[in-house]
Amino acid sequence: MTGQACVRIGLLGCGVVGGGVVEALAQNRERIHQYAGVVPVIHRIAVRDAGKTRHPEVKRRQLCTDWRAVVEDGEVDVVIEVMGGIEPARSAILAALCAGKPVITANKQLLALHGPELMECAHRHGATLHYEASVLAGIPAIHTLNTYFFANRVRRLRGIVNGTSNYILTRMTEGQSFAEALAEAQSLGYAEANPSQDVNGDDALYKLQVLIWTLTGQPLPPALIRKRGIDVLSAQEVWEAKRQGKRWKLVAEAEFDAAGNPVLATVEPIALAVDDPLYHVDGVANALSIEGDLVGSVTLMGPGAGALPTASAIVEDLLQGLRARPSRCPRAEMAERGKTAGWDNRLNLMPV
Repeated sequence: MTGQACVRIGLLGCGVVGGGVVEALAQNRERIHQYAGVVPVIHRIAVRDAGKTRHPEVKRRQLCTDWRAVVEDGEVDVVIEVMGGIEPARSAILAALCAGKPVITANKQLLALHGPELMECAHRHGATLHYEASVLAGIPAIHTLNTYFFANRVRRLRGIVNGTSNYILTRMTEGQSFAEALAEAQSLGYAEANPSQDVNGDDALYKLQVLIWTLTGQPLPPALIRKRGIDVLSAQEVWEAKRQGKRWKLVAEAEFDAAGNPVLATVEPIALAVDDPLYHVDGVANALSIEGDLVGSVTLMGPGAGALPTASAIVEDLLQGLRARPSRCPRAEMAERGKTAGWDNRLNLMPV
């Protein structure tokens, strides 16, 4: 890297998604350099098991088992968190933000439950928090909400935001039982060994909370969201819907009043007719329809799971900040006028 400016990355977690980040940065390193003027370098990686086999690009000398060794390293410029869960992810992100380091995270549960605390810490210490990958993997939903819907008043968000449940329902519509579809999803890596948060609707609920927060700047407590998972559906109900030309989908939805406040939020399985744009979203694909009062309904659709789609969102967050370095984003400026709490979705990072 002699003679080239670089940005040194501290990676927290190197499982499926973390390995995808390593692969994405290695695969497109030259393109990133051409676009941003700096070379991304994985400097240190915190993992639970340093002896586990990793992506070929991961070097043994980069690994450690203590997140503090990554976050507190003075040579780390940016922290990427893909550990998941609440702790130690919350403590690690807070420590990085307190040190003024930009953080990129894919942790929807942490954002849904502790986002205001993280955001306040970021603003207090002049750092930034980035989270595109936390909601719809490779689909640029957060970027779209942060950059487009300002003249429009958003009336409704409606989407399929959990790939595991969508895959199970797709296979059940094709004749498999719930148990068979779940086992297949697990064998293909689409579902965790413990898939409870996917099938009971918690994962979709967290993502809906993050979307509402991004749009309004205000967190919506989970107690105000009506939730039912796909684990309540019977094979008979799936068969009956198919007979009627319908398909069951786990739909996350929020409606907003004229002032932009959420007045309804639900996560529940719905039997959709063929003329519904979400009817055709199959397998692990995700989709989000955004209804504005001027533009009407805009639907984003794409891969909602997988190592590289999720890594793509993380790297795009990194590039947005490396390419353009505004000090504030539009929604953060609105926050100062009391309109919304906002999120700063840009890095303020200089190459080293």
